[in-house]
Amino acid sequence: MKRATLLLIAAAGTAAAAAWFWLPVHFAGAGGQPALAAHAGAALRNGTAGAAGQGDAKSAADGFSFAVGGDPAMPSAGQRPAAAQESAEEKARKQQLRKLGYQIDARYYRMSLAELREQARHGDPQALTHLAERYLFQLDGHPREPDYEPGFHYREEAREALQQAYAAGNAHAAAMISESYLLEKQPEEAAAWNVVARRAGDALSADWFLKTKDYQALTEQQKTAAALRADQLMQALRQRKAKP
Repeated sequence: MKRATLLLIAAAGTAAAAAWFWLPVHFAGAGGQPALAAHAGAALRNGTAGAAGQGDAKSAADGFSFAVGGDPAMPSAGQRPAAAQESAEEKARKQQLRKLGYQIDARYYRMSLAELREQARHGDPQALTHLAERYLFQLDGHPREPDYEPGFHYREEAREALQQAYAAGNAHAAAMISESYLLEKQPEEAAAWNVVARRAGDALSADWFLKTKDYQALTEQQKTAAALRADQLMQALRQRKAKP
């Protein structure tokens, strides 16, 4: 796997590209579980997140990454047919996705891990977001990866990076944290972060979460506890934002 061109093919690889581009980009897999980690992890482990995977992501996602999937720099296989002119509604929808933080510039995918960490250290929200992606889907649990560091707490560090990204303006980072907990079978903590995502304006991901079986299995008491937990998280995030 080429480090500089590694790409997270995230979200719903099992859904039709035309459909998932406009949805919250997190689609449920078998049993109502999100397909994001399973698809991304398989792509990275099998080496399909390289050039061919990037082309597929480009044709499906038109430049959106993580949960919308794809490296906007990579062309699809062959020449793509001329795209139909976008409607004003479509343009507004894409603009909203970008504003929420669903898009990562292609250059971050070409960075080495050291370069990405350096950019993240300076508080770059896109670098922080993609660093979290690499931690979660390229490196966590994959000791054969060249950049793997034994003893490094990838999941915790990924969530820390995403919290920093949120504080730096990436509203979608809260939904990414939510999904990471959902994949770990911690639905109550996932629900709390989902409340944060909704309050941040990321209704696309927040609405998707409510349809998962894990969320629907929560009791009213657990949902209330999640809302209270979200209050604590929001306070902590506001304090992060207030720091110089």
